[in-house]
Amino acid sequence: MVEDDGVDLIHMAGADSSVRLRVLGRHMPGATPYNDYLDAEITVTSGFANGRLDVRLSPEDLDDWHSALGRLAAGSGVRWLRNTEIRIEIDRQFSVPVPIVTVKDEAESISSVGLWLDVGHGWVDDLRRQYAQVRRTWPNEVVTSPRAPNYWQ
Repeated sequence: MVEDDGVDLIHMAGADSSVRLRVLGRHMPGATPYNDYLDAEITVTSGFANGRLDVRLSPEDLDDWHSALGRLAAGSGVRWLRNTEIRIEIDRQFSVPVPIVTVKDEAESISSVGLWLDVGHGWVDDLRRQYAQVRRTWPNEVVTSPRAPNYWQ
């Protein structure tokens, strides 16, 4: 799902609600690890609330999301990001586990929206494919290597 306006890192949609985190592009390419950030936006739509938040993702955020996908596949819930938190819990009261996604903006609006998303089977695999597409589209530009043992001498 590559388009001119970005690539989805997270796109989960139920009948009338959805959560999307779309990576829009590299924030500021450069030669140091501090410049290797991605601009993104989170969009939440439902019959009750609609909203959009701008976020910036670090390479470590993407690594953390990769780890979170492993925990989701194992059936555990996750909390991801810092000032704008995305939390995914698993509702097991039906034959197919259903994710409950909460987006919480602590940085500015101090508000949160939780959505119960009936996304069917294979939603974690879909999230893994979306993650892989983001990594292919924007690999880390900055590669740091360990310093030589005599660096400080």
